[in-house]
Amino acid sequence: MITIFNRRQLIITYDITIQSKIRDILATNNVDYTINPIMFSVRAYTPAEYKIYVRKKIMNMLVF
Repeated sequence: MITIFNRRQLIITYDITIQSKIRDILATNNVDYTINPIMFSVRAYTPAEYKIYVRKKIMNMLVF
């Protein structure tokens, strides 16, 4: 389980397609992750911010 104490922020994006691609890559490699979507406004055209977190141990092993 990923908690606030054992996680690192991998990426922040406003693009849902990028978020989806990252989720697919993490799932393919059996990496635990969590997503924290944040909506800034109730208006439909305001983008959501997607924060993707992984475990601290995994973050040190990831290759970009």
